[in-house]
Amino acid sequence: MLAPRSMKRSTRVLDQGKSDSAPTPESPVSVLKVFGLILAAVIVQTTIAPYLTVLGAKPDAALVVVVSLALLRGPVWGAVTGFAMGLLIDVALVQTMGISSFIFTLAGYFSGRLSERVDPASWLWPVIAVFAATMVVQTANAVIMFLLGVEASAGFVVFRVVLPAALLNALLASPVFAICRWWLGVDQSQNVFTV
Repeated sequence: MLAPRSMKRSTRVLDQGKSDSAPTPESPVSVLKVFGLILAAVIVQTTIAPYLTVLGAKPDAALVVVVSLALLRGPVWGAVTGFAMGLLIDVALVQTMGISSFIFTLAGYFSGRLSERVDPASWLWPVIAVFAATMVVQTANAVIMFLLGVEASAGFVVFRVVLPAALLNALLASPVFAICRWWLGVDQSQNVFTV
C-alpha cells in the first residue's frame, strides 16, 4: 500500500498527463456539418450521379466526399464517414447491404492515414487520394460482384469502369475538397491551392 504522500504525488502526475493528452471533443455544430455533408453527398449520389455519364463512367460523389473528409479530419472520421455514407447508399439504392459500407470505410480510413503524412492543404493530394481510392474501391467492388456471381471481363472492368471512374473522380476532387473545407470551416488562412 502506498503512503499518502506518494499517492498525492502519483495522482498529481496522472492529472498532469491527462490534461496534456486529453483530446478535445468535437463541437455539436461540427458534427452536424459533417452529417450535412454526408446527407448531401448521398442525395447527389442517388439522384443526380446515376444520370451523369462522362467517358462511360459515372461520378462517385460520395467517395470523393469521404476522401475529402478523411483528408481534413483524419482516419477515424474518414472511417466513420465512409461507413455511414456506404450504409446510406446501400439503403437508398436497395443494394446488397454492407458492400459499400465496407469499401468506403477502408477508403476513408486509409485516406485519413495519408493526411497524417502529407500536406492536406495542397490541391494535389486530394486529387491523388481520390484517384487511388477510386481505383481501389472500383476494383474491390468488381471483385466482390464477381464473387457474388456477376461476370464481366477484366479488360472491360479496368478500361471501361475503373479507369474512367478514377479519372472523373480525380477531376471532381479539388472542387469538392474546397467545398468541404469551406463548409467545415477549416483554417482559411492556408491557401487550398498550394503545392
